[in-house]
Amino acid sequence: MKEHNGEAARRKFRARFGVPKEAEAALDSIVSPLEQGRIAEFEKETFGAEDLRRAGLAAEDLYRRGLVNYTDESARSFRFNNFYTLLDVFVIAEPEKYRALAKETQAALDAWYFSAYYAGLNRNPQERPSKDAVLTLAEALRRVETEERQAYLAHCDCRVLAGAHNGCGKPLLTCVSYRSGINTVAHRGVSTPITKERAAQVIRDADDAGLIHTANANTICNCCTDCCYLSRARKRRNAEQSAGGPLFLSWPKVSRRVQADWEKCVSCGLCEERCPFHLFSAADRRIDAGRCVGCSLCVNTCPAGALSLTPVPQPE
Repeated sequence: MKEHNGEAARRKFRARFGVPKEAEAALDSIVSPLEQGRIAEFEKETFGAEDLRRAGLAAEDLYRRGLVNYTDESARSFRFNNFYTLLDVFVIAEPEKYRALAKETQAALDAWYFSAYYAGLNRNPQERPSKDAVLTLAEALRRVETEERQAYLAHCDCRVLAGAHNGCGKPLLTCVSYRSGINTVAHRGVSTPITKERAAQVIRDADDAGLIHTANANTICNCCTDCCYLSRARKRRNAEQSAGGPLFLSWPKVSRRVQADWEKCVSCGLCEERCPFHLFSAADRRIDAGRCVGCSLCVNTCPAGALSLTPVPQPE
């Protein structure tokens, strides 16, 4: 098969994967020009591992890196992916390689990915965009203990994507997932199977680092408020809410908020240091509890036991 490594092949590759202009400077670091040329040759929508082999491409390698998805695992049938998924797999599998990109390139990729993520959310103010909910440390550990599925550990794609240009410096290897079907990072071999004990330790370490535990049916994330897309989307959604219209349901779902017994307070200031939302004014003995998400980071830290969480009434 004739190799096409020129600009025509690159254009064809970019069109096939929906590569945005923000990614052009990074594309050769993610997919080599040789691979781009070979992939550009394909005309079929679906194809087999043998088709790839004849083109000088390895199905297992392309699958692991997110370039292809299975359409039928038993038949070893594939289709090419889109750049959104390809980039997500790339940053999880090769965070060091991503962070070696120029800061301007990382900033452009992060901005593009976040915009694409946000555009895909449900914008109905009467519905939550996803099933994600904030968990306390105790709830997250209980979820790990009672979960029967195999746990997998992967890098946080959000904090890797934020990269050197906007990174918060918090731990990256923090995402505990229970998804393992075809076309998941676990099935691709990108995430690592771990024991319940290891999963619990990851969550404890994340809590020590000041990360907020959020979860849905298949994942326990440990989120910062600077880089993580859930946090950033929440801020943007709340900003849109304040511009007018009906109040949004809280998202991620908030079940508790902090309250203080000021008679027990010893004015140590640890709650101010610990709270990622800057809700506390220890000197004034004041809390902006209306913005609390009930993450329990402050409660876990208070040496005097002055802080506790109280349930938040949930809409019908």
